[in-house]
Amino acid sequence: MDPIVTVFLLFGFIGLGVLSRVLMGKNKLFNLFMNVLNKFIYYILLPFVFLDIFASRGVELADINIALTAFIYVVISVIVLLRIPLNYDRGLRNSIVITSIFQNNVFLGFPVLLIMFNDISAAAMYSLVIFILHILVAGLLAARKENILVSILKIPIIYGFIAGTIIHYIIYEQYQAITHITIYTHSLLSYSAVYVLGYTLPLTLSHIKQYMKALYITGTWRFLASPLIHYTILSFLTIRPNLYWKEIMILSIMPPAVMNTVIARVYNWKPELVASTTLILTLTSLIIITAIILIQTI
Repeated sequence: MDPIVTVFLLFGFIGLGVLSRVLMGKNKLFNLFMNVLNKFIYYILLPFVFLDIFASRGVELADINIALTAFIYVVISVIVLLRIPLNYDRGLRNSIVITSIFQNNVFLGFPVLLIMFNDISAAAMYSLVIFILHILVAGLLAARKENILVSILKIPIIYGFIAGTIIHYIIYEQYQAITHITIYTHSLLSYSAVYVLGYTLPLTLSHIKQYMKALYITGTWRFLASPLIHYTILSFLTIRPNLYWKEIMILSIMPPAVMNTVIARVYNWKPELVASTTLILTLTSLIIITAIILIQTI
């Protein structure tokens, strides 16, 4: 597909999601539909795409370094961000930590990578590790260690990864007979995810004015520190093929994950700030991503 068309579709589906919220956000039936769609993506479609990916590729030697990249990045980020002085406001500090570190891999990263490379093989393994670390770090910051393991075991993509790996090493040839059908789930994930992303973005920025320092820290981390840390790590860890390297670098500049807002609400870590920051940085990221996609066509 022509890159211009794909960029148009990306913005179109996000815009459609925003428009749906403006027009239908107060409609209980439509909200119910969106909740069902969100759960369908998270609990069924996303795990199945993981199953499909790992059923085709299995577990590769490169996955060790991909997992290490995610782990080292998160550890460095947590150590540095926790040292930033924020007037002893623990809720603000924790909201900045999770919003700065954990990017939107699924609802924006995967669609972008499918548009650019038609592949998310490395992104799948990277995101699996990031998902687990996301729950782990949030639990540790909240000092609720007893719930961490249970929360991790509730991550659906873990089971997609396990099932796909088993299929690859037991019934690989039989599964390949249906991959011409299962491949369409990738496109379905791509466009349904960005639509849901558009719908979940906040419609107001009223909470950001009193927390401009937090926005600057998060923006600097997402678009400068994160890619720099990833690039440095990848300079020491060999990841082949080169496509895998590109996928991880693209994910490194994704905006904050929508899940951060959910976590901030659970732990009361300035959820309005997290939501507003997510909106601003998502729009910024879309501009950067569009430029990268268009440059590729030159």
